[in-house]
Amino acid sequence: MSEPAAVVDRRTFLTQCRAAAEKRLSEQLEPLLAALPTQLEEISRQSRDREERDQYVKAQSRLYNDRAAFFEGFRTEFGVSFEGYAQALLGTGLSMAGPDRGEIAAMKTNVLENEVAVGKLAVRLKEHARTELAQLSARVATLCRQAAVDDGDNPLGPLPIARAVYAGFTALKIEGRPMRALRPELEKKLAEPVRELYQALNSAFDSHGIAPAAPRPAAAPASAPAAASAVPGGASPSASTTAPMPFAAAARASPSPAGQAAAAQAVESELAGTSLPPILDLFLRQAWVGLLARAHAAQGAGGAPWREAVTTLQEIIWSLKPKADPAERARLIGLLPTLLKKITAGMEAVALEPEGRKIVLDDLMTRHREILRPPAKPSGG
Repeated sequence: MSEPAAVVDRRTFLTQCRAAAEKRLSEQLEPLLAALPTQLEEISRQSRDREERDQYVKAQSRLYNDRAAFFEGFRTEFGVSFEGYAQALLGTGLSMAGPDRGEIAAMKTNVLENEVAVGKLAVRLKEHARTELAQLSARVATLCRQAAVDDGDNPLGPLPIARAVYAGFTALKIEGRPMRALRPELEKKLAEPVRELYQALNSAFDSHGIAPAAPRPAAAPASAPAAASAVPGGASPSASTTAPMPFAAAARASPSPAGQAAAAQAVESELAGTSLPPILDLFLRQAWVGLLARAHAAQGAGGAPWREAVTTLQEIIWSLKPKADPAERARLIGLLPTLLKKITAGMEAVALEPEGRKIVLDDLMTRHREILRPPAKPSGG
């Protein structure tokens, strides 16, 4: 593994890189945000629905008059996401204050739609900057004295950026149809600025003598095809786009036959007596079995990746059961943001292709909406 040519304080240097990335991205986002109201106005003119037009008008007004709220949300989420990944790599925090999570707990079913959007944007950013990102992740590995750092574990990678961008729009309270209309523009216009950002960060690392870590041998793709076929029509798995915590160790492991058997038994045991929608049942029996098998290979059945995967499995199953009690529905609302991030992490760890993820997440969104809908009151008389 390469070592920096000069003595570099790892924490300080990473924090400086975060600040530089935040500043550069903010400068690129400013003209993009300024142009979005015009786009929304054009779309609203084509709508014959008054309520829909009103949504677009409100979104335009917020983009014109309250962009400071966007950048506050963007900076806060970028800092929090960066801190989480950096802490995992360095083994210590960077003394960055976290946000009030009360608003997140109050989110309802649109949280799942937001997770899908975050994942799509992260995929787009990675695809456009694949070479630059690979070099940056390898340099981060050198800095943090790791054998390798997956793109999904990179504190400056596409996922923290995508989460920060959508946190900005959440702060502006732009959602629903206006947000769906803006997503393609974000994916189109942000890709090149992020690639240029990664070029600049690579230059900064290079100027400090931080060379990319030597690439590690590719892991044998033993069970990846089975995991990738978690939905009908699944294609061969692509390279992991963002393999975030807590399943990063599992993503790097190659399952054994014994681990595969233990994983299948664990999932079968949790699903016993439970009837789930076919797509989600198949996802758990194939993709989640694949995740557990990798977790077993990484640290065994007593290791943290295995325990986390089993806990997440139990939470998924519980979340899909009917909830007549308002307290249970409130608990589900509070659980969803964290649960969906863990589901996304599991998908990344087994290299589930983007189309497969979308099918599963769309079905989850539909089921959770149904479950969170209060039961109809009996008619009087």
